[in-house]
Amino acid sequence: MSRRLVIHVGAQKCASSSLQASLRLVAQASKGALGFCFLNPAQLRNAEQALRQNRDIAFDYIDRVLSAQLCPQVVVSHEMLGNRPALVCSIAERALAQHNFDQIVVSGYSRLQSSYHISAFSQWFFRDRKKLHEDLKVLAGYGLDWKKFTALERSLLALSLVGQDRNWFGNYQRLCGGVKSMSESVTVVSSHIPTRSLPYSLLEHFLSSTGLSLDLSDLSSFDVRKNLSFNQSLIYAMSAHLSALRPRQQSFFPRPHEGNRWLFRVCKRLAAADRLMSEFDALFCPHLKQSLVGHLDSRASSSNQQYCDLMSVDFNYFKPSEQAALLTEDELIALAGDIAQSRNSQDIKQFNRQIENACMQSMRAEIVST
Repeated sequence: MSRRLVIHVGAQKCASSSLQASLRLVAQASKGALGFCFLNPAQLRNAEQALRQNRDIAFDYIDRVLSAQLCPQVVVSHEMLGNRPALVCSIAERALAQHNFDQIVVSGYSRLQSSYHISAFSQWFFRDRKKLHEDLKVLAGYGLDWKKFTALERSLLALSLVGQDRNWFGNYQRLCGGVKSMSESVTVVSSHIPTRSLPYSLLEHFLSSTGLSLDLSDLSSFDVRKNLSFNQSLIYAMSAHLSALRPRQQSFFPRPHEGNRWLFRVCKRLAAADRLMSEFDALFCPHLKQSLVGHLDSRASSSNQQYCDLMSVDFNYFKPSEQAALLTEDELIALAGDIAQSRNSQDIKQFNRQIENACMQSMRAEIVST
């Protein structure tokens, strides 16, 4: 009996959680045609370290996972695999040599770098004190007053000045190079995730592109959307509050990957903060954010074109807007400086106080209610 293994490699912020949730449902409904396993990240890190050290235990966890899968079609998944091409290639090789798989497909998704960064900020970075303070140091190094900018603007500006874009071409070039020696038994497929302007069914694309064959008529019933967005007033209030704290000053706010359910419950109580956010665009004109996004899209355009050529992906997903422009360091600083001068410190301070108070009241109400 022919057996197919799909190694889903993510990446982070590329609809991985949604796809994993959908695949769990599909596997349950497949009546033994598909097996699914969400891999343990700690075990994967241990396996990678053992591989580097040529230790015998490197494949213990992988062997246990693959041995337990008896279905003719199997998907194993974790988004951290997208950053570990050597480990992915070793898993593929092991599956062919030791676990009776005939075909291996490595599948991963990508995202426009600016969108990737904004999504990561909205889920993790806005409550990551280390990252917030690193951004403050970058602005201070260029003589910019950080209090004149939102935390997202600071994050995009720091990325534009000193950060590196996610390099999809480099990632998939290494993956393709690593599996090349395994002949036609291993293939690599990839695409940009669906967008509003260029939509498609992610689950249907995954099953089709990886060659998985299932007797399921209505795939839309298995579509799951996870990682719902936090309320923008919560994101703004928490990032403003945490940015203003001294390095050793403590906070009860959940850190990245902590307290998500509690924060979502707080979001439901934020009607007062939402009303205050109507003033946001008047205080923080969107021109800076739009310019920084255009700069990042332009900066990554060349490598994105290479990725699209390598993986046969539609470049329209990555094409910068007509207004986008690649800016020099001096132009970035001048733009940020002009924006800072146009903003009123007292108005921003008052706005921050009102938003933070409204969010604190919502948090207190949630604490008291539980």
